[in-house]
Amino acid sequence: MNARLVTIGVLCTLLAGCSGGGGMASLQQFVATADAGYHPPVKPVPKIVAPRVVAFNMHHLIDPFEPFSMRLSARGPNPNLHTPKGPLQHYPLDALRVVGTLSAGHKLWALITTPSGATYRAQVGTDVGEQYGTITRITSKKIFIVETVAGPTGWVKQPVTLEIK
Repeated sequence: MNARLVTIGVLCTLLAGCSGGGGMASLQQFVATADAGYHPPVKPVPKIVAPRVVAFNMHHLIDPFEPFSMRLSARGPNPNLHTPKGPLQHYPLDALRVVGTLSAGHKLWALITTPSGATYRAQVGTDVGEQYGTITRITSKKIFIVETVAGPTGWVKQPVTLEIK
């Protein structure tokens, strides 16, 4: 307990010594006159050169700020976006399974199963897949499809083959 009182007493004495007015007057005078005649050098404001105006005359090229879907309508083999989708167009091609073929004379049909378990009979000209695919040829082992996919500059025809599993 005595050590505590001694410590408090020493701290009070130190704080009382700091509040003395003897050294403060000279410090206040120094602060008031230290920068009285000082003027820092000021650099002149640099002249701003106006940029050269360049006209954008590339209207025949693709506008990089135009949405991609807006660009596709005028370029390439456009698919008909307004026709109603058939049952095989609601699935991507990798989700469809070709399970067999049927033949009657010279005509060949493919049997295609969807992920929901439904099986459909398809022939040449049937639309399949989400990418506007159309069956172009059917053999006993494969069906050949041409999809119309969105490329970087417009619609592009892309051949795809599905094998019988």
